[in-house]
Formats: sequence, structure tokens, C-alpha cells
Amino acid sequence: MATVEDSAKLDEMFALIDAMNVPAGYRAEIIEGEIVLNPQRDVHSMIIRLFTRALEDARGMDYPGILWDVRVDFPGCLNGFAPDVALVREGAKKTEKGLYRYQDLELVAEVVSRSSRRDDFGSKLKTYAVAEVPTYLIADPKTGLVHVFHAPRDGEYTDETTYTFTSKFTLPFPEIVVDTTSWPRD
Repeated sequence: MATVEDSAKLDEMFALIDAMNVPAGYRAEIIEGEIVLNPQRDVHSMIIRLFTRALEDARGMDYPGILWDVRVDFPGCLNGFAPDVALVREGAKKTEKGLYRYQDLELVAEVVSRSSRRDDFGSKLKTYAVAEVPTYLIADPKTGLVHVFHAPRDGEYTDETTYTFTSKFTLPFPEIVVDTTSWPRD
């Protein structure tokens, strides 16, 4: 099983981020040891909200395991990500640090921006596969495409399906219907 490296160092780095007073409209993550700030745009937040609604429709409005921009430590050296949206399996408990474990994630979704494209399709794609997150969804408002990566094995996703923003589809796991017909484009 993959392990999180340097958990104490991640805690120190996130304490620095908290002290930095990150400007409103930005999200901070640590990707392979680098503090990364990405802007949150209207289109970005609208897609997150619409996708979260699909998860709420499937799991219930009060389901506690629907997260957005919440820190989860992932395998590798200094990977403290704050996925745009993450779905935690039912019954998962937080660690003594108050964080969910990456092993408890059923799904992670990222909405691509100009500044996050390299990480979303690069480091994060690889890290989520190594972590064996069953499904990784990337929504790209610039291209109007949704990429669904599924079935991780040996550090890589073995299945990828691409949909347009004008479609309605069911995720392979968890089996949740996603309707992208009203998702905005950049």
C-alpha cells in the first residue's frame, strides 16, 4: 500500500499557509512539496456546485462525506491536496488530526483552470491512481469535456472515458448520474 510521506512536514507547511492569509478566491495545496495557489473563478465554482448537487441527490443532502477544498494527505512526498470535490465512503472516520484518509475516498473531482491543468492531468492523476482512488473526474470548462478515470492498477488508471458538457452519464463507481447539460464553459 502507498504511504503518505512527511506528514509532520505537511502539517508545518499548512500552518504556514494558514499564517499567509491566502487571498479570497484562491485555494492553497501542497503538490510534491510546492505550495500552489490556484484562483477560483465563477465558472469553476458553478461546476463544483452542480457536481456536488449530483452527489447530494445520490447520497442525501445531509451526507457528511461530500467535501470541497478540504485537505487530504496523499501518497508520495509532501502531497497535501485540497480536491475541488471528494466523496468519502460511508462510515469513514477522521484521523486524530481531523482529516479523512485518502484510503476512504471513493471519488475525487477537479475542475481545470489555466493554472491547474499541468497538475490535474499530471501529478494529481498519477497520485490519485497510486492512492487507488477508484474514480477521478476532471472537468475542463475550456474544452467542454469531462474525463473520467477509473479502475486504478499498479499506479495507473486502466480506464478513461470522455464525455461532453452536453451529456448525462453514470460514473462507473460510485454509480452516480452526472448531468453536465447546464455546466458552463470558459
